[in-house]
Amino acid sequence: MSELHKIIIDTDTGGDDAAALILAVKSPSVEILGVTVAAGNVCLEQATKNALATLEAAGSDVKVYPGATRPFSGEERETFSVYGNDGMGDAGIVNPKKTAEKENAIDFILKTVKENPGQVEIFALGPVTNVALAIRKDRETMKQVKRIWSMGTAGFGPGNATPVAEFNVYKDAEAYSVMLGLGVPVTVIGLDMDDEPTWVSEERWGQMLEGKGLQPFIAKATGKLLQFKKGNGINAVDLPDAVAMACLCWDDFVLETVKCFGSCITAQGETHGLVIFYKEGFTYDSMPKIGEANVSVVVKAKKNEFVDRLNEVLAKG
Repeated sequence: MSELHKIIIDTDTGGDDAAALILAVKSPSVEILGVTVAAGNVCLEQATKNALATLEAAGSDVKVYPGATRPFSGEERETFSVYGNDGMGDAGIVNPKKTAEKENAIDFILKTVKENPGQVEIFALGPVTNVALAIRKDRETMKQVKRIWSMGTAGFGPGNATPVAEFNVYKDAEAYSVMLGLGVPVTVIGLDMDDEPTWVSEERWGQMLEGKGLQPFIAKATGKLLQFKKGNGINAVDLPDAVAMACLCWDDFVLETVKCFGSCITAQGETHGLVIFYKEGFTYDSMPKIGEANVSVVVKAKKNEFVDRLNEVLAKG
């Protein structure tokens, strides 16, 4: 019997977040306590609507709590959504019947952790602004979080916001640094876990568009992403947030993790948003002593199984 994970999903809901939300909703090993939203892929209002629409499509009544409208530092860093203006492929699929809760995401996170000390896991699919704001408001309560899962950083590979920085961290590096300094266990699924074996080919994407259950929903939500990728010579869709969620939902998916001390560069300049991972037990010539390991970085998973397993879940609707 798989361990039951009681999670809060923190999202900036774009097309890949939608796939991740569906995986969590459909997983028997996951109990979603609530979904919190921050600006990232799109503005807070749009990201909130996207989360509501996705949960409704998946048949879930999980409540949604809007949070941060801007980064932790208050400084916006210019990026653009590869998922279209609405973050969901501009396909007309964002028409939620329900509305978000009045309670703020930060207050919901703190209340839920207080009520379930040592039991709540937070799964961050976007910039971790809400998490950092909760830490700033009540650090002692946040120390009772069981684990934070982060789809963020470039892992041990290249970035996508810049050559060295991944989008979620780049968007709010100050928040990521605060999260790393909290002291609770953190599992990082970096962008390097989202490489070619996990990509949905254009042919497979077309099959999903005409497919069963929730396959068309995710295909439509990622249509603009496919156009963007093709413009860069890649005839496929990547779903990093869904790959990350698979690491939690499928207990046999992760094959290897590495304990590291993670340090996030918040200084302005070309390396802004870079997260450096110092491997535990490795001696670096210029720095014989580093900080205590604060993250476990996923470095190996059953990537070749991802697309088939995802589609199996989506097909069931």
